[in-house]
Amino acid sequence: MSRIEIDYAKCVKDRICIRACPYRLFLDSGDGSPILHENAGELCIECGHCLAVCPVGAISLNGVAQESLKERVPSLEPSPESVEQLFTFRRAIRAYKTKPVERELLARLVEITRYAPTAVNGQSVHWTIVDSKDELRRLTGLVAAFMRENNIMPMVAEAWDNGVDLLLRDAPTLAVAHAATTALTPQIDCAVAVATLELAAAANGLGACWAGSIAGAAQASAAVRELLQLPEDHNVYASLMLGYPKFQYNWRPERIPARITWV
Repeated sequence: MSRIEIDYAKCVKDRICIRACPYRLFLDSGDGSPILHENAGELCIECGHCLAVCPVGAISLNGVAQESLKERVPSLEPSPESVEQLFTFRRAIRAYKTKPVERELLARLVEITRYAPTAVNGQSVHWTIVDSKDELRRLTGLVAAFMRENNIMPMVAEAWDNGVDLLLRDAPTLAVAHAATTALTPQIDCAVAVATLELAAAANGLGACWAGSIAGAAQASAAVRELLQLPEDHNVYASLMLGYPKFQYNWRPERIPARITWV
């Protein structure tokens, strides 16, 4: 159960929390002072909107007050042009330097994904990061064997037998997003988290490429699940190769025009 507290000595009765709460847990008492819905503790999804939006810090959630939160720094906001360049120059990188990705950087990037949206703020996403060269080779071999046994893209297993990695492209890191199958929308949550990780990686000089074959193998291969140390009730829903790109891409190829229906 969530614990929401209002400091009426600070409250300026601006009704912002009443309008901002997605579940309407703050009610208007009549003079602008918010009062809590009788079932607020049970209904609250702990999104933190009330904490983030109150201009005077009059609300605390589960004992956490606004003054303990990180504050937005307007000068750090990227320009629309820089965001456009980051998004549209992103490439699926399949050629990596042998240089390993620092765990400190990986941990910081995964921290960023904690703020990616999830259904009803369920925060369902878990991560397994594989950055051991030996374990990456073992994982690739297991996935190649699974694909061979199930006649899935046989040329991939054949290439692996001949020393060519078409699965993970010799990337020095694989980030695997998994979640409990009982989560509300685990596949969407994990996909959004991996997309967030991909863009955060690009902003930090890393290349990335989605590794779609890993999810299928992880759902059916006990050996792959064991290597990834997945809980019994979890499935892999998305995964991402990561590494320092071997080449730099300085021009943006065109895409087909956006298909929009205005209503």
